[in-house]
Amino acid sequence: MQSQVIICDQQAIYAMGSALILQQHPLYLSPQIIPNLNSLTDTLMPNTPGILVIDSGMVNFSDPLFIERIIKLKKRTPIMVVLNDDDTLILYQLIEYGFSVIISRTATRAEWLKGLEMTREDKVFFSEAISIKVDALMHNMDDLQLLDKVNHLTLYDKYILIRICQEAPSKQIAFELGHSKRTIEGHRTKMMQLFDVKNVAGLVKIACTSKLYENYLSNPGLYDITLCAKTSSL
Repeated sequence: MQSQVIICDQQAIYAMGSALILQQHPLYLSPQIIPNLNSLTDTLMPNTPGILVIDSGMVNFSDPLFIERIIKLKKRTPIMVVLNDDDTLILYQLIEYGFSVIISRTATRAEWLKGLEMTREDKVFFSEAISIKVDALMHNMDDLQLLDKVNHLTLYDKYILIRICQEAPSKQIAFELGHSKRTIEGHRTKMMQLFDVKNVAGLVKIACTSKLYENYLSNPGLYDITLCAKTSSL
């Protein structure tokens, strides 16, 4: 029986290119492209085996509700993940949560089809670039643990850490977030304890090493002050 392939990818051109690979393939029906996972239930065909191809940029393991949803989804629909080049932490988390078919964004046509075949057969497959990354992960667990800690910071703490990198004083950060200077300093102290650093310079190093600040420069909208304000955990 032919399988239905659903492609959920933020990069529209890549999604269309992936769909073209499957045109007239004997094992697969004409693929469907959806903009987000919310559209999935309306797309799945009853009594037809389905395969989901998902962009790693749509995976958010810091959200408990997302984790619950994606784990349930994985149990009933085989998933192949297309990993973006800078998603090292996501790769680690995907493996931790049992995702067994992962290909890189730069995978060849042959690797893409092989990954889909292994997904269909419920087997393990990594494209060549992913295999290299996985091997590197095994030798850099300290870096991974740091990334994991940074990833689990609240948006509020991430904003403070970013503003520290920009040399903003605690009084200014407090004004921006609508809290007292003492509250900001309390968050700063908690982060210093979490990362076992002794001063603000150590926090800046953490933000740079983990690429949090680099990510902010590329995606400033992710740290919109209106999303951070008034969310202190102290």
